[in-house]
Amino acid sequence: MSTYSNKSQCHDPFPSNLIGKRLCETFPYLWNAIISTNETTPKWQTVAKYPIRPRILWREWKDNSKLIGVRFDSQTSYALIDIDRNGQFHPYQNPELLTLIRAALETIGICRTVLIRSSWSEGLHLYIPLPHAVQTFGLAQAIKQCLEAQGLTIAQGQLEVFPNCKAYAVPGTYTEYNAHRLPLQPESGSCLLDDDYNPLSHDLGQFFQQWDIAAAGQDLSELMNAIAIARTNNRNRRKRHTTIVEDWLQDLRAEIQEGWTDYGQTNHLLKTIACHGVVFEGLKGDALGEYVEQTAVNLPGYEEWCQHRHEIRMRSTVWARSAENYYWALGSNPKRSGNAHSDEGEKVVPLNVLRSEDAQRRIKAVVSRLEQEGQFPSTATARAKLIAAEGISTRTLYNHLELWHPIHYQSGSCKTVQPETITAIFEADSEDPPKSLEPSEEKRFYTEGKNMKGRMDNSPVLLAQLVFGLESCGSEARIHIVKPLEKLNEVNDS
Repeated sequence: MSTYSNKSQCHDPFPSNLIGKRLCETFPYLWNAIISTNETTPKWQTVAKYPIRPRILWREWKDNSKLIGVRFDSQTSYALIDIDRNGQFHPYQNPELLTLIRAALETIGICRTVLIRSSWSEGLHLYIPLPHAVQTFGLAQAIKQCLEAQGLTIAQGQLEVFPNCKAYAVPGTYTEYNAHRLPLQPESGSCLLDDDYNPLSHDLGQFFQQWDIAAAGQDLSELMNAIAIARTNNRNRRKRHTTIVEDWLQDLRAEIQEGWTDYGQTNHLLKTIACHGVVFEGLKGDALGEYVEQTAVNLPGYEEWCQHRHEIRMRSTVWARSAENYYWALGSNPKRSGNAHSDEGEKVVPLNVLRSEDAQRRIKAVVSRLEQEGQFPSTATARAKLIAAEGISTRTLYNHLELWHPIHYQSGSCKTVQPETITAIFEADSEDPPKSLEPSEEKRFYTEGKNMKGRMDNSPVLLAQLVFGLESCGSEARIHIVKPLEKLNEVNDS
């Protein structure tokens, strides 16, 4: 029997009906439930303002004019596999594939399932009851990897797993698992099936009897081991497939996570959120605008620094529409070529150029702030650590050394001190004036090999020798130091 987690835990009373109480205990997560009128093609709506109470859940389940569904919390005591009637995995299309699915599940300790018809559309829900709750995301990964290992592709409208391997949640927000309809609602077409896929019963009590038998038959130790392996596989897969796209995703996430830290950042943050929504969430239209708004208002610093709270919805919509013109969902066909100066239509900048410009802007902003605060170190290592702490990757930093590195960057009080050029003018009795110093004789900094360490070609000792030697010439020569010699600063760079 599953219990309420932190978000779903409450003290609302259960229905007095024992079957109703069991329904609420089995499906306890009541936030963002979905509801629709009872029709062949439901028009699902999410109840987002508040969680449905257990007694209301039971009341809605009994109402034959309505359909209701729920989502998953961070822990769950069940899963289900949705097999679409017109998909290739349905027994009507291929009788052997359901057997293959069940055999695949046994390899991870899921030895018993409960099969029902989900609705009048004749799709199937294969329920996976467990004796107690496990980590939801781990279970989702284990089932997904288990099926894919047998060549069974997870795809919407074909074969879906609940809970799903949900997308990344921006800090300050919560990404919900996909919702599924509840089983065996009156007049919904949902029913228990026998081994030949014939209707067996519409009785919810009988459904829970089969549920308990299946839960008791699972090999939970094998399942927990499979969940651990699946989590490890997922981490290793992410490491193996680190690409430029992954770097971009990490940069976007880091910047969004930081939220507002000062005034004047609203447009940039909304653009960044919209880009993430289009490319990595595959959102568009009203859904994208809502994503931008909801993400923005939940970020750190929004209430303190955002000066556009009164019009945040309008601005979110504007940036959502703009992002759709510049970006496209990862894996889909590009909306435009990479030509930054096309003669046809809008002149747009390629994504790699936009990313480079955005990275440079962010580095400049961090450097400028550190300089103003007097916190900008003199060494490259210390600078890199401080800038990277602002959410900018080391790889990005070393693509733009001219913006921060002490050897390449000069600005304000933090520039590298160059030694003065010494110019000597000789006046001699001879008719031929002496030659001036050649450019190669000017005292300058040079770098040594790959270490990027500064080396002065002139030292105080050499300068002293030079001055002493010229003064010893007496009336035959005079030296005029055009600029006073200042104490040479030692360049210390790591």
